[in-house]
Amino acid sequence: MSNHDQPLIVGAGPVGLAAALFLARQGIVPRVVEMRHAPAPHSRGMAVNPRTLEILEHTGISRQMLELGLPIRGVLFHRHHRKFAELSLAGIHPHYPFMLALSQASTERLLARALDRAGVAVERGLKMIDCRPDEDGVAVVLEPSGGGMLKAIECPWILAADGAHSTAREKLKLDFGGSTLGEEWYLADVQLRTGLAADHAHVFLFDHGRFLFMLRMVDDALRDMPGEPLWRVMSNRPEPLSQLVQAEQAGVPIWESEFHVSHRIVDMMAFDDVYFAGDAAHLHSPIGARGMNLGVEDAWVFSELVRTNRMAEYDALRRPVDRQVVRRVELLTRMIAAQSPFSRVARQIALPVAVKTPILRGRMLAAVTGLDHELPDLSHPAKTDQ
Repeated sequence: MSNHDQPLIVGAGPVGLAAALFLARQGIVPRVVEMRHAPAPHSRGMAVNPRTLEILEHTGISRQMLELGLPIRGVLFHRHHRKFAELSLAGIHPHYPFMLALSQASTERLLARALDRAGVAVERGLKMIDCRPDEDGVAVVLEPSGGGMLKAIECPWILAADGAHSTAREKLKLDFGGSTLGEEWYLADVQLRTGLAADHAHVFLFDHGRFLFMLRMVDDALRDMPGEPLWRVMSNRPEPLSQLVQAEQAGVPIWESEFHVSHRIVDMMAFDDVYFAGDAAHLHSPIGARGMNLGVEDAWVFSELVRTNRMAEYDALRRPVDRQVVRRVELLTRMIAAQSPFSRVARQIALPVAVKTPILRGRMLAAVTGLDHELPDLSHPAKTDQ
């Protein structure tokens, strides 16, 4: 295959790696470039949902994930030091009735190993600085991350999985409309001594819209770390570790970060022969654990469309789904974060009712597990005129 015939995937996070693996298993060998010289040592994503386990099952990676991860059976909501609501995942999926606590870093390692076995090497330290659709596909300019001679190439198409600050999206001047919450959120990954159930996520709701989220963190690179188990602690107020409830810090945090929460979606997920997936296409809060998972689904749909010669359908198939997910997650996020007095009252009253009302409970469960829509039937090639 000549360079001109070889498609390009920009970004070697879980979305780019998954897309490359799906394609390689179909006999389509993409070129994968990544500006970072090494994978990120810390994980924004912290859970794998049932839909992702479904999608990855045929690759053997789901089995490896299950061997490493910890099943999360539900979410417990606490207020005034007592549980006041529970969202159980029992029965949500016939094979995977749980979320799987497993770090994004672990997921990336599993995907990277499988991709390497499939004969595709990630070219690290190589940044795409320009892309222009033309009559032959896409003209691309690559630059070594540390500086050096620019490389101009032609490729039939690009999958831009290059994150929230996507170069491809910027160069094509695509709108990334949406909103950003005014307050920063804070997280810490830290060892804790606690009697909280490790097989549940925990949400503590406080006065004035403050919340604290806690979930067991599972990372295969840290499984031999001595001491107490590792937890992700997240809050919409500074110093989340000072707000611990029913838990005590048992070590120095291995990672702390602060970030703004945005809910955005690109106005076109396909522009000529440039396609967008993952954070390059949509952003939302970590509540619901849909970020990495939704991106892996983008990658699967895209690879199936490549296989069946239906790439022209990508935007129509994905953008409505992704837009609805972003909206649902934003509504859930605003209810949990409760920035106004009215929403705080609604959170206190409506949440216990919602988790006990079958239709509302079902919608919440579907939203957080990735099962709020059906996967498209992509088994048949596109029809052509005879």
